[in-house]
Amino acid sequence: MLAVARHHRLTPLLSVVCAQTLPAPLADAFRHDRVLTAARNMILGQVAEECVRALTEAGVPAIVLKGLDYEARLYRAVGLRPTADVDLLVPAAERRRAFAVLDRLRFEPRACAPGFDDLDYHEVAWTRAGVEVDLHIALAPFVRGRIDYTAIWSRARRFRLGDTDALSLSDVHAATFQALHMGIDHFAVPAIYLVDLARLLTDPATLLDAEATARTWQCHGPFVTALALTRALLPRSLPAPGTGSLPPWTRRVIGSYGAVATPARAEQLLRKFAHFDTVGTALRYFVVQSRRNVGELLERSLRKRSARQRLGL
Repeated sequence: MLAVARHHRLTPLLSVVCAQTLPAPLADAFRHDRVLTAARNMILGQVAEECVRALTEAGVPAIVLKGLDYEARLYRAVGLRPTADVDLLVPAAERRRAFAVLDRLRFEPRACAPGFDDLDYHEVAWTRAGVEVDLHIALAPFVRGRIDYTAIWSRARRFRLGDTDALSLSDVHAATFQALHMGIDHFAVPAIYLVDLARLLTDPATLLDAEATARTWQCHGPFVTALALTRALLPRSLPAPGTGSLPPWTRRVIGSYGAVATPARAEQLLRKFAHFDTVGTALRYFVVQSRRNVGELLERSLRKRSARQRLGL
């Protein structure tokens, strides 16, 4: 139970929700995980504040995504929502200035695929002293849908991140992004993601608006499955019951959810392409990703050839 709960990043939350019913050994382990989560999130929060301030001073707006935003907005207590890194969104037009800011802060790009600074690359991971900052130029690959970034920036909400004024996504956009992110990860995601989505969609109006937004962004498929999966595992968490029959790929995801092992590559590809809203979007995504994969293979081949030449082989 402890291994599964940790895999799904639930132990800090369960240390509070089930505090009176857990056996003593589990209660101690869950409390221990909450303390570690609180310490880790404190470090990440300080790094996020540093980055947001530096970006703002350089004239680059930044939105805090996912974990650090969710802890403050959805859980409202220290150490309940584990976070692995700092996720920031900046406008695509400001990518170069944002790169320069992180470089001045002594972050370094982490082992990126060839072309990571191409205009169609949507995120770059930067590291410093064991802390990773995922700098998002977009919420998903640009060919993955039609995300309305004008609306995202106009509806961004202000919140207090430690001692720093910061921005986060509106509830509607955060929920739509959460569902899309789950789809991009083939729905092989920790269960804390389902808790996040449920807490983002407690208001019926927000749920309806998020579904309409998902249709507009052309990511309705992932939204349907994410919502159905959340309803299946947390049946009393959402404001309205689901209606209508579910697509077979949604039932497939629900039926196999919870395994600790990563789905096989064939299953990942099946889930990925089953959740595109249109065939055209799937084809564009396939072309772009294939070009990138071929570039990565060529880069590896050139590196090996260069190494062999240096060794005189």
